Amino acid sequence: MIRFLCCSLLLLSLSCADNSFAQALPATDIWLLKIENGLPGGPVKISTGAGYNNQPHFSENGSVIYYTREDTENKAVVQTDIAAFDVETATTAILNHTTESEYSPTPIPGRKALSVIQVEADEKQRLWAIDMLNGNMDLLLADVEPVGYHAWINDQEVAMFILGESFTLQTASLRTSGSRVVADNIGRSIRQHPVSSEVLFVDKNSEPWQIAAFNHETMAIRAIMPLFPNSEDFTVDAKGDYWTGNGSKLYKRSPGDSRWQLTADLRSNGVNHISRLAVHLESKQIALVSNHRVAD
Repeated sequence: MIRFLCCSLLLLSLSCADNSFAQALPATDIWLLKIENGLPGGPVKISTGAGYNNQPHFSENGSVIYYTREDTENKAVVQTDIAAFDVETATTAILNHTTESEYSPTPIPGRKALSVIQVEADEKQRLWAIDMLNGNMDLLLADVEPVGYHAWINDQEVAMFILGESFTLQTASLRTSGSRVVADNIGRSIRQHPVSSEVLFVDKNSEPWQIAAFNHETMAIRAIMPLFPNSEDFTVDAKGDYWTGNGSKLYKRSPGDSRWQLTADLRSNGVNHISRLAVHLESKQIALVSNHRVAD
C-alpha cells in the first residue's frame, strides 16, 4: 500500500482527502531554461521518452541535473531510477540500476553522494545514499519512515516530509536515532534557504497555502509568502528570490514584493501545468517539470 501511496504523492497534489492510490506514474517532462538579467529564456526539454521524468535537482556547481526517471521498458511494474543530465554535453546517464525504485535525488553536503528515497522490497520508504564514485548504496536512517521528500540542513541533519494521517515535517540527525516532528499538514516541497539556512516548506493549514520557514536552532516557524491556489511547488535561488509556476506561467517574487511577478508564459513552447522547480543562480539556470508534451 505504501508503494502506491508514494507514487500518488509524487504524481498528484497532496490531499488528505484523496484516498485513491495511483497505479501508474504520470507522463512528465523536464525543461531547462537559461536565466539572463533575471528572466528565463526559451525552454529546452532535457528528458527523453514519454514516461515519468521528475524531481530535478542541480549539482553543487550546476553542471549536472539529477532527476527521477521511470523505466518504461518494464510495463508490468512501476520502477524508477536516478538519471544525471550533463548540461554541457546534453547527455544523460543512469546512476543506479536496482530492482527497487528510487526518488528525490539530492546531493549530500560534504559527500560525493546523492540521497534518495528508496521504495524497498518490503515497501518501506527510507532515506538511502548513492555513492557517486562506485554506485554503491547505504542506508542513512534505519528507523525513520515512510519518507516522501527531503532536504539537507547540513552534512548531518536532514528535514523530511513524512507520510501519515497528517503529512508532517520532521528533522533527524545521522548521529542519533529517531526524528522530531516540526509541523503538520505540509506540502511536498522542502528547501533550505541559501542565506538563513532555514528549512522552507509549504504550510497547508490555512488558505491560501503559505511558504513557511523553520529555524532548526530556535525551533521558530514564520510565514514567508502565499502561493497560488492549490499550488505546493516552489524553489528559492541564491539571492533569496522565490520561483513558482501556475499553469504555463513562471513567476518570481522577492520577500519584499507584494505579489508574484510574471517572468514568462511558456505555453507556446509546449510547457503546461508547471509543477516542481529547481534553480541554480550562479550558473543562471532553472529546471522545471510539466505534463508530457505530445509530439506534433
